[in-house]
Amino acid sequence: MRILKVNDNTVRIFISFAELADRDISLQDFFHKTARTEQFLWELIYKARGEVDFSLDQPFWMQVTVISDEEFAITIVKQEDYGDKEMNNVLHALEVEEKRSRSRSSQQGQGDSKFPPNQEWVYAFEDLEDVFNATKALPDLATSSMLYELEGEYYLVVGPMKGLRKKKLAEAILDEYGEAILTSVAFLREHAACVIPKEALEKLAFAK
Repeated sequence: MRILKVNDNTVRIFISFAELADRDISLQDFFHKTARTEQFLWELIYKARGEVDFSLDQPFWMQVTVISDEEFAITIVKQEDYGDKEMNNVLHALEVEEKRSRSRSSQQGQGDSKFPPNQEWVYAFEDLEDVFNATKALPDLATSSMLYELEGEYYLVVGPMKGLRKKKLAEAILDEYGEAILTSVAFLREHAACVIPKEALEKLAFAK
């Protein structure tokens, strides 16, 4: 476990999947407010306070991001210090280099997918142009897909796919234009605007 204090308002905690497994917690558990994940989160916040002097006595915003096949990160931002757009900028700046390294790794065919098996993929894009470029480059994935918009960013949801080769190719292309995020479709349905409710990949590929 590593703790990085970005500034007085933001801290990033890197955790290995092995450490998570030792606590009998999965990534999906973070999307459900269980007593176990809530206790684990507060343990992390307490540890951050002791190690990097990060004080958190106010509402906060949290994002979980898969870094590699072995590690993920929890980014915590004090809610009163940033608006939603500012927080997105902070998180994007933090993840630029990680996104590039993940893309290189995927293109080299190293490791498995960053997403658990049979889970929908969610990719965030800075603008619609990147969404168009990504979908045009993708092969026929024969799966469900949706597109959402939130605070000027676009979120492409891609359903489970068959075929390891197609998965690796799709992941490499999507990593090139966007970035993988671990968020629930339920969250997007509640907070984001649905731009294309179904067959988004097919419609975007021929839209421009």
